[in-house]
Amino acid sequence: MMRRRTLLAAALVPPVAGVAGLAAPVAHAFPARRDATGEPEPLAVPITDVNLIGAQVLTGADGVPLLCGVTTGAPAKVSTVNARTGELLFSEPLPGAGGSYATAVGQDGLVYVGTYSNSHLYRVDPWAGTVEDLGAPLAGETFLFALASGPDARLYGGTYPGTRVFSYDVRTGDVRDYGPVATGTKYARTIAVFGDALYVGTERGVHLVRLDPDTGDLRELPLPAGIEPGDPGLSVWEVNVAGDRLYARIGADIKHSTLYVLDPATETWTAELANVAGLQLPPPGQDGEVYVMHDNELTAWNPATGQVTGTGLVYPGRVWNYRGVGWVELDDPEWPGRTLTGWFWRGEVWRYNPSTGRHSVTEGSTVPGEPADVLSLTTARDGTILAGGFLAGLARVDPADASVEFHRFSQTESLLDDGESVWIGAYPDARGYRYDPDLPWNSPEYSPGPPGAAENPAKVWDLHDAVDPQDRVFAIARVGDRVVAATGPRGPLFGGALVVHHTGSGESSVRSAGLGELTTCDLAVIGDVVYGGTWIQGGSGAPEPPLTEGDVYAYDPVADRVLWRSRPVPGATGYVAVVADRGGRLWVLGDTTLAEIDPVDGSALRTIRLGDTLGGGRTFPNSVAILREAPDAPLLYAKSANRLWRVWTDTGAVEDLGLTGYGLFTVLPDGTLALARDEQVFHWRPPAYDRSRPTVSIELVDTPGRRLPSVAVEVADTGGSGMRRVRYRIDRGPWTDYTGPVPLSRPGLHRVRAVAVDGAGNRTEVARPVLARPRR
Repeated sequence: MMRRRTLLAAALVPPVAGVAGLAAPVAHAFPARRDATGEPEPLAVPITDVNLIGAQVLTGADGVPLLCGVTTGAPAKVSTVNARTGELLFSEPLPGAGGSYATAVGQDGLVYVGTYSNSHLYRVDPWAGTVEDLGAPLAGETFLFALASGPDARLYGGTYPGTRVFSYDVRTGDVRDYGPVATGTKYARTIAVFGDALYVGTERGVHLVRLDPDTGDLRELPLPAGIEPGDPGLSVWEVNVAGDRLYARIGADIKHSTLYVLDPATETWTAELANVAGLQLPPPGQDGEVYVMHDNELTAWNPATGQVTGTGLVYPGRVWNYRGVGWVELDDPEWPGRTLTGWFWRGEVWRYNPSTGRHSVTEGSTVPGEPADVLSLTTARDGTILAGGFLAGLARVDPADASVEFHRFSQTESLLDDGESVWIGAYPDARGYRYDPDLPWNSPEYSPGPPGAAENPAKVWDLHDAVDPQDRVFAIARVGDRVVAATGPRGPLFGGALVVHHTGSGESSVRSAGLGELTTCDLAVIGDVVYGGTWIQGGSGAPEPPLTEGDVYAYDPVADRVLWRSRPVPGATGYVAVVADRGGRLWVLGDTTLAEIDPVDGSALRTIRLGDTLGGGRTFPNSVAILREAPDAPLLYAKSANRLWRVWTDTGAVEDLGLTGYGLFTVLPDGTLALARDEQVFHWRPPAYDRSRPTVSIELVDTPGRRLPSVAVEVADTGGSGMRRVRYRIDRGPWTDYTGPVPLSRPGLHRVRAVAVDGAGNRTEVARPVLARPRR
């Protein structure tokens, strides 16, 4: 059964409003326990779509060509489609896997799949429809990013975060670990087998390495002119073999980069073609041409002559790389001879026949969609829930009836509903969009709407070409006619930025705000000032941070001026959650310590510890901490140390709500909570607030050894939030903390007053006269 504890924080607490004489804290805790109102109930799986990455085209002994690929999900699934008919033959889960970039056809004719984030290898029989989990070839890795099949019944793979290469014998299961192949990067991103050597490309720290699979010897190859080895802004996204050449796609953008041709015999670069998307290359056509996605179109490129010829097969939108590609015989007179086929990322099967020039793309996906993990969660102004998904899109969930409105879109990492528009922070390139929910959805990049409709969401900034490379939008806030977004760096770099967008003029500017190697994780607004909390972490795959402490700052977006910076929690590596409450108080979470800070100078007014061990990851700040205010009481909900807490802001009382395992949460207008875990959104009614005032009584008791009696104050907490403070006053004396019976100093009639305040701020005051008679 879920339990929650009520704790009283031993913290520096300011006076409790309306309680005379309550000026200093009492650092005593009187814990109480009571049951919560049950487990959160599943509400909806808001985001389901097709995101197909790793794939292969192969033909069996019966001559029937198949497409076999993996769709991202929870779990991922492997599916097979008949390339002639488009019929889905089977779709099976890959238990424990979230997706795959790495697929290969082994010498045994079966398909092998390397996955994330469990880093397992699976063997798939695409004809029988069976899946075998072969386990993790290398312990300690989370991604198998690359697989290639060798001529010796061995598969070769590359990993993250160890930058390791391994071999796997498909006959015996023997594994050989070649160890890391490069330094300054964590990604052995891509691998190809050419002749008797392996060619390994790395990501976010660009290297191309030749590895001898027999001896394990490594040798770094020269890169194309103008590319410096180790450049953290560049990656080798793919290495492929087509004919007698090696092809490497190198650049800053995974979606489209320059494709270079390497002659392995001389190790010289001989040709290049800009703006090419991945993920594979088919064998060359009859004239030596290779078919690539270039400028959104399937294009025949002859690297020997430089000729570039479009085929007319166009895939519109932002993402246009194909997944899995190969030559097949369709046994159809309308598709004579060899036809090139593959998948696009949403599961559409495409074809191109070079003999006739005919091409086609299926209408819609040929494989089922899968649920996507929820990456962002917020409450809309109308009380519904907005959710953004991993590599997926945007959804609105109505908590009243669990209905879902889903839109295919980019990976959505931050959301703000300002009452006029919904502002969307998208990955990659730290893009910002403005969405009007009262108008038809129309995203030409991802999911076109009605003909003639205006673009909605409309892109208002894009940091793809920013001098300071940025990739993620961690938080968005609105200040008058300006929207401010906090962005995080691309790849293994450090240092974020702020985007300030003027809603009237439509202009956007990127500002450094003096962040240096820090990145802003969350934003809050009081008046015309934006308050940001930073952390020391860098982009995906970044090394250990060069700094040891984050900070908090106040920023004037009109003047582009930082008003102050502070570190209210000494030693905190990050302040990833910031919120301003209705009373104008500013709160931050410094690691696992909640601090109320002065908006004027950033100094700490009080601090409250929420847990001991810092939880979460190094890519998404909201996996570490979140702060939200309750709509109907003076309290905050906080995620910290992988738990959910409730903090009464007037008194500093803390309740451990006993919830763990939920990555995100938001507070709804009725005081209930929406929580996300993986792909599921839950609804939860937290325990009722303590609205019961404590009971207080004043009595006279005998004191051993004294002639006069003492005053005793008896207090009982009736609501379960614990007692925060008890004070008393005798006659016209000072208000004093009550710690035990108080001896009276003179006989006669006295007026005694007592005040008790519980953890929720409920207050009771009583007064009574007492007559002190000397004992005979």
